[in-house]
Amino acid sequence: MKKQLQALVDRARFLRGYGFRVVSVGRNKCTLELPHRTALERPGGIINGPALMAAADCAMWLAIKARIGIKEDALTSELNTAFLAPARAEHVYCTARILKLGRRRIYGVAECHGKRGGLFSHHTMTYVRSD
Repeated sequence: MKKQLQALVDRARFLRGYGFRVVSVGRNKCTLELPHRTALERPGGIINGPALMAAADCAMWLAIKARIGIKEDALTSELNTAFLAPARAEHVYCTARILKLGRRRIYGVAECHGKRGGLFSHHTMTYVRSD
């Protein structure tokens, strides 16, 4: 499944600028790596907030695909973000977990963190299955 999800990320034009790499996939979770790129830094050398939000959104999207199938889809309907600490000049990892998989809605959380575990952001998300 990891290779299938990475191929999906690689084909998605809207994700190309980030260079996401699928690190691991489980039944209800997915971890992505957002490689450090100076193009993602805001003034002060901090990885920009929209990049962390994109990582969270993509990690949850892939966790959902791993659970319901690559051909099935769900769309983000709500994304709430709390920025907790700056990510400076390092790769960012984002782990998304499905908390509730309903017939129509899917609820989850994601955390963006450093390799050593320092937490950069926390996200809560709702997705709607597409018909």
